Amino acid sequence: MTLPRRLLHVVHNFPPEFEGGTERYLAGLVTLQKHAGFEVSVLTGSDERSEEESREEDWHGVEVTRLLRRRGEDYGVTFRHDRILGVLERKVRERAPDLIHLHHWFNLGDVILSRLPEIPAVASFHDHYAACPRIFMIRPDGFFCGNDLPVPVARCVDCVRPDDPFPDLEHRIVERRSVFTRELERVSVALVPSRFHGDVLVRSGLIPAEKLEVLPLGIDPWPAPAAHRKAQGRLRLCTFGNLSRMKGTDLLLEAVRGLADKSRVELHLFGRFHRDEEGDLRARMEGLPVRYHGPYTQGSLARAAPDLDLAVFPSRAYETYGLVLEEAISLRLPLVVSNRGAFPERVQGFGRIVAVEEPSPLRSELEDLFLHPPHLDEMRRKLPAGPHRLTDHEVSLREIYGRVLRPRE
Repeated sequence: MTLPRRLLHVVHNFPPEFEGGTERYLAGLVTLQKHAGFEVSVLTGSDERSEEESREEDWHGVEVTRLLRRRGEDYGVTFRHDRILGVLERKVRERAPDLIHLHHWFNLGDVILSRLPEIPAVASFHDHYAACPRIFMIRPDGFFCGNDLPVPVARCVDCVRPDDPFPDLEHRIVERRSVFTRELERVSVALVPSRFHGDVLVRSGLIPAEKLEVLPLGIDPWPAPAAHRKAQGRLRLCTFGNLSRMKGTDLLLEAVRGLADKSRVELHLFGRFHRDEEGDLRARMEGLPVRYHGPYTQGSLARAAPDLDLAVFPSRAYETYGLVLEEAISLRLPLVVSNRGAFPERVQGFGRIVAVEEPSPLRSELEDLFLHPPHLDEMRRKLPAGPHRLTDHEVSLREIYGRVLRPRE
């Protein structure tokens, strides 16, 4: 099997500047690939504005080139700043990769692969960016366009117009679709982390079904927690990750507020508040049995896990995967999740699924688990033996890379 000697990952951001799900996944992956013998490097965008062109960094021995944006190089329906793309093309050619693994266009430009036609490429689709100017296919009124595909141009114009009142919006949206059609003609394999996400992208008209492959991302298993310690007559809930309305943190707080006996419930929040929503969420915490622990590490959450009974993720987003679910499985925490996106697909057979239009379904689920502890014990017994593993994901990628490069033998 032919494998790339020089492998380049292209992504919108990368630690330590930002550590969302995509960034954490890729940081772990490139470390594994370096240990596996690849000459692996990362070319990343940045949200930082600077007169510097780029910055060279090191991530545990992996070379990282961070392209910096200048004032005026802002995101729009069409996102093609010639200066950034020129620097990107030059840096890629300096690396001379055998294969490009593209993870995102944001912060960089929408014509990355079209400028590099001779380099084989695979792409991982972590969200809906290539199909949606708003990235998540959720309109400001909450409607999920993934429920009604393909999206007519007129609906897209109506959605974007409040934030883009400039002329020729319809033309630019049509142009954006054409640009991504050409970009994806350059992709040999389109990787998605869930069947749900793949189905949305195919129905959107963005990706031909024959190019699509479902490959769960996986994590490095977290430190094994100590055995679960029951607290008789109490229900100890937690959620972790980004704390925001999009992730349903407010729904969880209101569900706890509506419980008949709040005095025997604890809610533990781990992570960071969305900067624009912290005041509102903290106000909703007033008078509730809530403890905010702040940012966490694998070790700190593993130490807390034995004294927690249930992880709750009532996300309003139509999640494409959900690394937090893998982390909860690693911590041996039963799960209650939103009925949207890929979450139900992952917890089928061992978790509980709730509607998230308003708090009462979640409140009813929590009441049931509080009143019937054996139900919670049964959920814990049914947990998978472990999470999807990043090491397995990396091995699967080798086979995919080899298949893409095979015609070049």
